[in-house]
Amino acid sequence: MKIFKKWWFWLIAVIIVFALAGGGGEEETATKVDQADETSASAAGETSTTAKEEEKAPPVKEEFAVGEKVQLEDNVLTVTKVEKSAGGEFDQPNDGHEYVVVTVLIENAGDENISYNPFDFKMSNSQGQIVDQAFTTIDTNTALQSGELAPGGTVTGTIAFEQPAGDPGLQLQYTPSFWSDKTVKVNLQ
Repeated sequence: MKIFKKWWFWLIAVIIVFALAGGGGEEETATKVDQADETSASAAGETSTTAKEEEKAPPVKEEFAVGEKVQLEDNVLTVTKVEKSAGGEFDQPNDGHEYVVVTVLIENAGDENISYNPFDFKMSNSQGQIVDQAFTTIDTNTALQSGELAPGGTVTGTIAFEQPAGDPGLQLQYTPSFWSDKTVKVNLQ
């Protein structure tokens, strides 16, 4: 009976060690999607990289610009437009502030449904403040809603934030999953 217990103990210990070691794979990072690179790689039939190519790979980009396609896991984000507004007749920002309305396009590049939500977005400014979307009526007809995207699906919409007027350091932050610690940052200036 003692041999049986020891054998199971060691088997379970080995399985746990392998499970922990296997979970430490490559870290997923956001990358700029370049359609020209995708086309040339698939046309040339490239399926793997050599050690020299990996050494020469450019550093991972952490910040992106308006108009760039950025892929994080199965989510592809493009900030297509940034507009500023002083509000409307019944809806105005606080003194010294303006509404910054960001138009985003989200694409599903994976094989399974993904969720999207305006609460996945925050905006930081040059004062180091990171804020959630503003509750305003200025983008009621175009506001990004929440839902799911099927593989290959796309959705576009706007998200409004209240920020100091003329702030030069605005940055949109996108975290596509509540469970993820990875964030895409898009400079809006």
